[in-house]
Amino acid sequence: MHIDNRISGKTKIICLIGNPVEHSISPILHNTISRFMDIDLAYVTFKVEKNDLETAVKGLKALNIQGFNITVPYKKEIIKYLDENSKNALLMGAVNTVKYMDGRFYGYNTDADGFLRSFREETGESLMGRKIAIIGAGGAARAIAAKAAMEDAKEICIINRTLSKAQEIAEVVNNNIKKTVSCFCTEDANSLDVLDESEIIINATSIGMYPETEFSPVGSFKGFKKEQIVYDVIYNPGKTKFLADAEKAGCTIINGLGMLFYQAVYAYEIWTGIKLPEDILKNMYISIKEQINI
Repeated sequence: MHIDNRISGKTKIICLIGNPVEHSISPILHNTISRFMDIDLAYVTFKVEKNDLETAVKGLKALNIQGFNITVPYKKEIIKYLDENSKNALLMGAVNTVKYMDGRFYGYNTDADGFLRSFREETGESLMGRKIAIIGAGGAARAIAAKAAMEDAKEICIINRTLSKAQEIAEVVNNNIKKTVSCFCTEDANSLDVLDESEIIINATSIGMYPETEFSPVGSFKGFKKEQIVYDVIYNPGKTKFLADAEKAGCTIINGLGMLFYQAVYAYEIWTGIKLPEDILKNMYISIKEQINI
């Protein structure tokens, strides 16, 4: 019989909490990093019901969990249950990474940095001076809008079905970072003009995600132009209808796998205090893409 000694009494646990979590590839990402780096960490997932979030956080602290990730729908709600949150996390209105230090939980947001690194590496471009359209007004949209403003984007237009939610993001960014955000309702004809005039279009919604892959957040919009960069935070499928339509028009397209990968990398570095070598990251990213067929 083969003796499995990968997990011992010294192994530290990191986890993901959210609902649902069954689809997550975060265990693959983080456990792969630990294997590459020969670090005695194990990453698991826990489905937490809405009314149990506070209890779950208290339980994780009682167990001396080294750190954890938070996914939908708790990235905003988790903030009030933590001892301290980074300025950026509060600005972005969401925490996706928590570190345990000296009996206290500290919240961070690595989604925005993951997006920015993915965008730079895939395109070789920056957000500075660019006109950007963001579809959606949830946590991902707020994080990306805030990061784009920090990177001196020329103009950020948020398009959302519920205008008031977009206006909430605009107020935070305009009052705290840079007055650069304007809002448009999805049903407004002007939203099509915004898409047509933008240099970068970002889908920050879950529309088009598996299994409902036949949908696009811009419907039957036919105004994509080949000089545009079109980004989708979704990574499953690797090419959404939104990206496929943009690709047909000759656009540069990027899916959300890079964002997912690099937000995981930054979270891992927060938990361990270790800077992951670039050569390992490059090889790991290639292997992850092959593993999940994206």
